Amino acid sequence: MTRVRHSLLSVMALVGAALLGAPGTASAAPADYPTAYNTKTQHLVSDPDSSMAGSCVSRRITLGTGHYDWGHVMGARQTVVRANLYLGLGVYTWEDCLWPHDGFYVQTTSLNPDNPDWDTVYLSEDLDVRSTGTWTWGGFLDPKF
Repeated sequence: MTRVRHSLLSVMALVGAALLGAPGTASAAPADYPTAYNTKTQHLVSDPDSSMAGSCVSRRITLGTGHYDWGHVMGARQTVVRANLYLGLGVYTWEDCLWPHDGFYVQTTSLNPDNPDWDTVYLSEDLDVRSTGTWTWGGFLDPKF
């Protein structure tokens, strides 16, 4: 019986040491808050026209209080459209849409907070697609805290 108790105590000590030695999440360094993306991959043409259908991608996201750089993604290019945007702690519906026009696309982005006292914020930008093919497009939020 003493051998069983000793083995059990040894196992408990190892588990406790592993838990205490595990990295914590108390730090609030910027590396703890990665850039968030809302993107879609699809076939796009370099010469769109306004008769073509638009396309949207949406997600729900919980954001912390602080400042963000908010922008658009088109392929490997990321463009900050609104720097240092202040957002409150809460849940948001994030939607990015791509609207074909004659020779270019218009990308719209919105963040709609669940909090009824806060306004929805919007971005809009004209985008050119350099070549017909499969593209990843959408938006990003880069926390600055």
